[in-house]
Amino acid sequence: MKYPNGRGAMGDSNSIKGVLDGTIDPSEISGDKKLYSMAERIYGREALEEMGVEPPVEPPESGIKAMNGNGGVEIPIKDSLGTVNVDSRKKPRRRVVLPLIMFALLTISGFNVVVGIGTVLPLCEDDPPEQELEFSSSAQLQNNTLFIVWKMTGLNNGSFYTIEWQVSQNGSSEIVDIGNSTWVSDNDPVRFDNRNWYIDAPPYSYLSTLYEDDLMVAFSNGSGDSITTLSDDANRVSYCESNTRLIWTEYQDFESKDAWGESGTGEIADGAMMMLFALMMIITARKRS
Repeated sequence: MKYPNGRGAMGDSNSIKGVLDGTIDPSEISGDKKLYSMAERIYGREALEEMGVEPPVEPPESGIKAMNGNGGVEIPIKDSLGTVNVDSRKKPRRRVVLPLIMFALLTISGFNVVVGIGTVLPLCEDDPPEQELEFSSSAQLQNNTLFIVWKMTGLNNGSFYTIEWQVSQNGSSEIVDIGNSTWVSDNDPVRFDNRNWYIDAPPYSYLSTLYEDDLMVAFSNGSGDSITTLSDDANRVSYCESNTRLIWTEYQDFESKDAWGESGTGEIADGAMMMLFALMMIITARKRS
């Protein structure tokens, strides 16, 4: 750089002379990179440190210095790594694991309300019957009087039972009587019941049905002018077969009948769970889109 009247050149010469003869102020060396480099070569860095001369501090250059092949001069170049990393950074792929999990839980909750998990996973266990129920009847016609005797074994203590019958004559075209008999079993696993009717136009026929706690459990029919009976056990529909919806608040005791309810109905917990899973599915899907 050119200075008027040559003052800049004279100042540099005086500074260099001061470095050579040791008369320069140490603060001038600390502030000048060239003077510090000259003094370091002449006196050494340790001597400069003892004199209290600190190396000049330069602000860090942005970028990376590389050799340009012309006399070993270093020139700063722009750091292109950051740009490459930003440009080459790929957007994270859309994660669908959490939305799929929420969708699966929502589907299970809805299926449990509409159809019932018990139809797929028979986890409910019916209580074994205390005794095997048997229902039979016998009929006899004597002097135009029809006698019918019903026999029931394996009655459960405390259960409410009903026998319903319909007696007909003249080939079932005339109804003689329709009636029923009810009782509560009280430590009587075996019970007999009998009735009689006047039949003036044989042949006779009768239909009889046994109910346990308002549920049909067996029937026994007969016809003719002599002792002719027919007995059969009706197929029972178990509690677990008709109650396939899992009650979430009782899931820990899933083998008990108390943990199962009728399908097609729902409780507050069912609706809350379905709303929660639907909301979580929407939120997780939007965050990862």
